[in-house]
Amino acid sequence: MPPRHFRSLWLRIAIPFLLFVAAGSLALVAWLHLSAVHESRSLFAALARTNAEFIRSARLAASERTSESLSRVLGMEVYLWPRRDARFSEIVRTAAAGKMDAMTEAHRVPGEVWARGGFEAVAVGVSEEIELLLVRASEARFIFQPQTVGVLGAFWGLSLALAWTLARGVVHPLRLLARRLPHIEEDMEATLPGAERADEIGQLARAYLGTRAQLAEERLRREQAERLAILGRMVTGLAHEIHNPLSAIRMHAQLLESALPGHLEETAADSIPVLLDETMRIEGLVNQWMFLARPMPPRMAVGDLCQIVKEMVRAHGGTAAHAGVKLVNDLPAGVQVCVDARRLAQAIGNVLLNAIQAMPMGGLLTISVTNDESGVQLAFRDSGPGFSEAALAHHADLFFSEKEGGMGIGLNVCAEILKAHGGALRVGNRSEGGGEVILALPASPLFP
Repeated sequence: MPPRHFRSLWLRIAIPFLLFVAAGSLALVAWLHLSAVHESRSLFAALARTNAEFIRSARLAASERTSESLSRVLGMEVYLWPRRDARFSEIVRTAAAGKMDAMTEAHRVPGEVWARGGFEAVAVGVSEEIELLLVRASEARFIFQPQTVGVLGAFWGLSLALAWTLARGVVHPLRLLARRLPHIEEDMEATLPGAERADEIGQLARAYLGTRAQLAEERLRREQAERLAILGRMVTGLAHEIHNPLSAIRMHAQLLESALPGHLEETAADSIPVLLDETMRIEGLVNQWMFLARPMPPRMAVGDLCQIVKEMVRAHGGTAAHAGVKLVNDLPAGVQVCVDARRLAQAIGNVLLNAIQAMPMGGLLTISVTNDESGVQLAFRDSGPGFSEAALAHHADLFFSEKEGGMGIGLNVCAEILKAHGGALRVGNRSEGGGEVILALPASPLFP
């Protein structure tokens, strides 16, 4: 999962939280502001009533001097005039323009605080004849004060930190889990951060660990089943491959056993080569299966490639003659290679046998070599039907075979032997028809 998805998840968690905190804090501050305004105006009205009661009980004269004295004491403008005195209306009309509406409305609604134009005013009756009017500038409420703004900023900063912590507590474990999930089968770490948690994240992490354990167990069972299946195929194939040589050995042994004394030498001359060939065939099969079961690194030594090929051509000469296949060896003498001769002979034998079996009605198999600075290429070209598309793609796959009764191990063993030598097995079809198999060996530093 790309990181931007985690960032969007972080935002989906943090932004609603922050919006809720911001809206809630602003609503709380607005409510406190309105409560403070209401409380302040209630106290302002109570102050007006208290001063009216004081004027009434002290029997102060409704004069300009009394108004000025109260103004100095209260720190606000105080107007005290007889209601019927024309000068009171004149004072209200000629007051500062910013105060006019507030003073006029307060005079019209006795006992109620009226705010307008940055001023607050309240009028109360001292008696039926006298009215007291208080005017002050509207107080700056705490919502506009630096302390309030600072407290709100600190609270929102803490909320942001809390939102980040909460979101990270969810997003970070999910990010680790998503990073390891595609590699769950190869994940060898014993623990997963968050697995110790008791919440849903912990449940998810423990589910991941449980799934990983189940996959590992299932993989082990699958590997065991595959090994058993391969072993079964190997045993079946080995028994099938050995059956025919053993039958030939038994038959010729019986011929030797039942031969008359005068014909024993003649019978032995016919049977012993067959016995040796079939024994060598069984030995080659066993070596091939041993290579599959326990491949060993090649034992490199200098050898004559032409001699190795000649020995294998002689070993398969009878099979080729029986199939009507003519073997043409065009290798020049003196091609020296640094190889494991026994393993390379095994690979050459597999290629020869495959080519002969590809031409059951007879044909021509030509063996040639190219030796240059890139290495040695030993080529086998036959006149058979060539390789199918599937064979070209899967020729080196173990147990792949298109031949009836074939086990599909010959070219696989050949490819592995060449790979161990640092070379490669290449197969293809010739333009003029037939297949081509090339055993490519790297150039030896001893033989440029």
